[in-house]
Amino acid sequence: MIDLYDNNTCWRRNIKFKIISCNVMNRELRYCASRSLHRTDIEFLPAGLHERPEKLNMFLKEAIQKTDAEEYDGILLNYGLCGNGTLGVSHPEIPIVVHNCHDCIPILMGNKKQHEEWVAEKPGTFFYSCGWIDEMLVPGCPDYDEKYLELYGRTIDSRQRDTVERILIANYTHLMYIYWKEMGLLLQEKGRSYTKECLFSLNERFGLDLAYREARGSSALVQSIVDGEWDEERVVIVEPGQELGFDAPSGTLFAG
Repeated sequence: MIDLYDNNTCWRRNIKFKIISCNVMNRELRYCASRSLHRTDIEFLPAGLHERPEKLNMFLKEAIQKTDAEEYDGILLNYGLCGNGTLGVSHPEIPIVVHNCHDCIPILMGNKKQHEEWVAEKPGTFFYSCGWIDEMLVPGCPDYDEKYLELYGRTIDSRQRDTVERILIANYTHLMYIYWKEMGLLLQEKGRSYTKECLFSLNERFGLDLAYREARGSSALVQSIVDGEWDEERVVIVEPGQELGFDAPSGTLFAG
């Protein structure tokens, strides 16, 4: 059996990982996987499943169950707690590695401490990224009607939309766009312009005073997990037969 925790072994042997990820991080994960020394196969699950944790949990367990121990040395979950949707995941023969955080925002930030500090200072922040813009009905989006039809197969009138968005954005004061410099200037500018359009639309229609912010995120956390550079602060390793759990008082995931 390959020792996944020995860096020398990782360099010598041709390790192969199965990665399961939310589609909201499609671009970022593909970028990092392309730079990894290890072989990877990626399975993307639909974006937005954190809003239905029981469905996310079902999809994850199905994807994990069909992962062949003869083909893969490890399963990497590009998820955090995600509304408890990852709890209980397990495989009888393959270790599972998952980000030790609550959701994808600190993963996109690339630094959990930076995210915690920002949320403590500005708790009413709605975060945008290229993946959220690509895949989700983010508040204020200029292509709302088109996305709604694509996602739900039906249309929505402007009054209904206003009601939904007014409720969704009620407790927020800031829109923050997270970008990765590694992904290039064109994508960075596209996301910035889109987020500002959302901000203008919400402020104009609802008489709000939302403020725009942006943060330079980092590929550090995603790159480290696909490279096999794991430590207890950044990831949880669920050994074969163990299950992923969550300790509410400490706010951390654990394997047991």
